Amino acid sequence: MKNNTRHIYGLILTLFFIGTSIFLYRHWVLDVPLTDTETINSWMVESNLRFVADNNTPVKASFNIPYLPPHYAILDEYFVSRNYGVTTNLNGDNRETVWSIRRAHGPQSLYYRAIFRQAESNDSLLRAPGAIKQQTLDESQRSAVDTISNQVRQSSADIKTFAQSTIKELNKHDGNAKLLTGNDFSDSRVIDAAILILNQSKIAAMPIKGLYLAQQNKAELKDYLAVYNGKNWIYINPRTGGAGLPKDFLIWQYGNEPVFHVDGGKHPLFTITVSPTPINALSIAKSRGLQSDSQLLRFSLLQLPVNVQAIYKILLTVPIGAFIILILRNFIGIKTFGTFMPVLIALAFRETHVIWGICLFVTIVSFGLLARFYLDQLRLLLVPRLAAILTVVILLMILISVVSQNLGLDAGLSVALFPMVILTMTIERMCITWDERGASEAIKSGVGSLFAAVISYWAMSYEPLQYLIFAFPELLLILLALILWFGQYRGYRLFELKRFKAFARTIE
Repeated sequence: MKNNTRHIYGLILTLFFIGTSIFLYRHWVLDVPLTDTETINSWMVESNLRFVADNNTPVKASFNIPYLPPHYAILDEYFVSRNYGVTTNLNGDNRETVWSIRRAHGPQSLYYRAIFRQAESNDSLLRAPGAIKQQTLDESQRSAVDTISNQVRQSSADIKTFAQSTIKELNKHDGNAKLLTGNDFSDSRVIDAAILILNQSKIAAMPIKGLYLAQQNKAELKDYLAVYNGKNWIYINPRTGGAGLPKDFLIWQYGNEPVFHVDGGKHPLFTITVSPTPINALSIAKSRGLQSDSQLLRFSLLQLPVNVQAIYKILLTVPIGAFIILILRNFIGIKTFGTFMPVLIALAFRETHVIWGICLFVTIVSFGLLARFYLDQLRLLLVPRLAAILTVVILLMILISVVSQNLGLDAGLSVALFPMVILTMTIERMCITWDERGASEAIKSGVGSLFAAVISYWAMSYEPLQYLIFAFPELLLILLALILWFGQYRGYRLFELKRFKAFARTIE
């Protein structure tokens, strides 16, 4: 007995642990949402290159586009043009799209559209820099660089703080800073001056361009400073000297190369627009499942055909209904005709809804009872009697459907969805209970069955719960563990307390 108890509780803990682990992994690691209405922050970014094509001249246009930017992932991207050939190439740390056509005439417009979502990864995929080429400086520039470098070196401890202090010194707008920036303190000029100072100290640095996704409509490319600290790249704000990229900053390109280039055209104009585009988190999880190596996503219910998914969304709620019946019978003490009959009646309520379902159930069972009592007078055996009752039930269903059609009551047409065999067995068992235990017990069991079916219907038709079980079927392992645990209960039921309380009074 003791070994059996250990086995049961060990099984319960194992099922609970496995179900919980898979559920947490699927939600936290694979990003499967807890609700089907959950959305994630995403943005549609559209870049547009306009120009006027030269007559009778091949056109080749290109511009850089984001490539694995930190903080963001590309969900989808589109290249839109008229009759142009489109290719994408990796050019150093950048990705460029090249548009080409043999002949073009008049105004031209090339579009790149992409949807970006926030990602947890903050790692940059930039390669380590090569040998640093120090620029040739004249005497005045060298003097300014040495002065700023000596000042910064005293107030810094490593490459990161050295770069930050350099930016802060340049933003003081003193004589040395004016000499290196040409009295132009725009972000790009400050970054160029900082790179000059850093390179003279054998520190690799380069400018980057990006945009803030918080902007809407037209967005401008902003400059940032990237510095290599010997292990990885760090990003410095050219205005404040603060380290790190803002979460809403999307890196567009690395280096100081032109963002776009046009051969065979004139008057080029490059614009970028940003618009927030919330995307359903479940659709992202589905697409990730098709592209990833995760077996939990590839071999999940989310990848089944839509019609099959609809069936499983219903079937997976049946254990929930059975669990509710367990609680109602074993803990509360409600009497029902069997365990699964109320669950099947609850499934029928999905089409008839509760009020009509109760009316149809009471009508069919009542007339079925009358037929059963009449058949008792004929002294039929069990099988013929059940066959006769089944036939009567079908005739009643036909009658109700025809009458409902003529009265314009569409709900009555769904009576055929009631499980005929279950109704037949319910009538038979109710009659047997009526004969053996009296009408009171039979009615109590019938009412209890109907009450349990209504409660199960409310739980099984709750859409957030339906989705949760469908998206995370491993939760059924947790439910199974609870069923096994509750199955160990041997105590009093709630309705029995009243009965035994009256018995105790008689003893006293």
